[in-house]
Amino acid sequence: MDGEKNNEVKNWLQRLKDESWEAELLVSAVAIFGTFQLFDGINWITNFFIDTVNPNQYFTAYFICFFGLIAVSALAAMFVIHFFLRAYWVGLVGLNSVFPDYSLEDSAYSKIYTEKILSILPKLKDSIQKVDELCSVIFSIAFTFLLLYGYIAVFSSVYLLLYNILSEYVNSYLLMIPGMFIALSLIVQIVVSVFANFKNNKEKENLQLLNFKVVKFVSMISFGPIYKNILQVSMIFGSNFKKKKSLVYLVFVFLVSAMMVAVVQLPKTNILYFVKHRLSANYDVHKTYADYYKDSNQQVDFLLSPEIESDFIERNTLEVFIPIFDYEDSLRETVCGTYEETSSNSRKDKRKYRALYLKECYKKYHRIFLNGEKIEVTFIRYNNHHRTNQFGIVSFIDISKLPIGLNEIKIEKVSDKGVFLNWNIPFYYQPKN
Repeated sequence: MDGEKNNEVKNWLQRLKDESWEAELLVSAVAIFGTFQLFDGINWITNFFIDTVNPNQYFTAYFICFFGLIAVSALAAMFVIHFFLRAYWVGLVGLNSVFPDYSLEDSAYSKIYTEKILSILPKLKDSIQKVDELCSVIFSIAFTFLLLYGYIAVFSSVYLLLYNILSEYVNSYLLMIPGMFIALSLIVQIVVSVFANFKNNKEKENLQLLNFKVVKFVSMISFGPIYKNILQVSMIFGSNFKKKKSLVYLVFVFLVSAMMVAVVQLPKTNILYFVKHRLSANYDVHKTYADYYKDSNQQVDFLLSPEIESDFIERNTLEVFIPIFDYEDSLRETVCGTYEETSSNSRKDKRKYRALYLKECYKKYHRIFLNGEKIEVTFIRYNNHHRTNQFGIVSFIDISKLPIGLNEIKIEKVSDKGVFLNWNIPFYYQPKN
C-alpha cells in the first residue's frame, strides 16, 4: 500500500510538473503588470523617508530604498524573462508535435548546406528541455530575491524608525550596537566562508563545522524567520553547481538584468536625493529645473524644492510655496527655541499662540533674496499643497519694482549650524501693460 501511495504521489508531481507551464504563463502575465505597480510603492517609501528622517540618516534611508528597488526590479526582470521564455517553449513544443526532428530529405535547401547548418544547431528536444528547466528555476530565484532584499528593506526600515523613536530616551551609540553587530557578523561570515572553501581546506572537519555554525548564526540574525528559505534555495543551486553549471551561470545573467531594470527605474524615483540633497548638490545653482515651476511640474508627486507659478511672470506679485518637511521640527528648535505651552490658556488660545510661534519661527529660519538682496516677507501656513498634499508655507512677494527681464529669487533654510538647504530660481518678469 505504501508503495502504491508513493507511486501516486510521484505521478501527481510529474503531472503537476508537466502541466505547470499553463499556470506559470498566466501568473507571469498578471505578475508583470502587478510588479511594475510596486515601483510606485518604492517611490512612496522614498518620499516618506525624505520627509520624516533627519538628513544625517539619509544614507541609511538610501540603503533601504535602493534594496527595495532591487527586490522589485528582480521580480520585474524575472517575470518578463520568464514570460518570453515560456512562450518560446510553447512554440518549440508545438513545432515538436508537428516536426519531431530536422529532416534532410524534405529540406528546401541543399543537402550540404542543411548538414552544415544542423551541425551548429542544438537538438529540438534538448532545447525544449533546457528552456523548460530555465523557466522552472526563474520563479524560485525571483521570489528568493524578493524575500532577501524585501526582508532587508523592511527590517532596516523598522530599525531606523525605532532608532529615531528611542533616540530621545536612549544613547544613540547604544542603539547602534545591533546594526554594528549584524554588520560585523556578515564580515566574519564572508571571511570564514571564503577561507573554508579553499580547495585545501574543504576536508578540514573543524573548519567546515565552524563555517556551518557561522553561516547558520549569521543567517538567523540577518534573515530572521525566512533564513531557512534563503538557505534552502541557495543550497539547491550550490549543491548542484557541478551538474548544472550553465543553469547557475544563467542566474547571474538574470541578476544583471535585474540591476539594469533598477538602473532604469532609479531616476524615476527620488532615491538619489538621499545622496545629493546637501545645498546645491541636488539642485545646481547654475541651472534651472522644471520642478521649480507650477505650470511645468505637473508630473511631480512630491516637491523637493520651492515652487513659483511659472518661469514667465506677468503679475506684480510672485507667489512662492516652500515645502516644510517633518524632520525640520527638531532643526527649527535650534533657531526658534522650544515652544512652551501655558497651562492656564484655553485650547483655543493655545492653538492661537502656537500658530503665532510657528509663523515667527518660519520667518526666522527661512531667508529670501531677490537678485541677491535679502527681503522681509510674511508667510502663511498652507495645509496642504493642492497636488502633492504636502504641508508648507506660502508667501506673496511684491515684484513690481523689479527690472523687466531675467530675475532670480533665492530661498534658504537655516539652522544653528548654517544653511542646510538652498535654491536659486530664475524667472523672466514682463508685467502686462
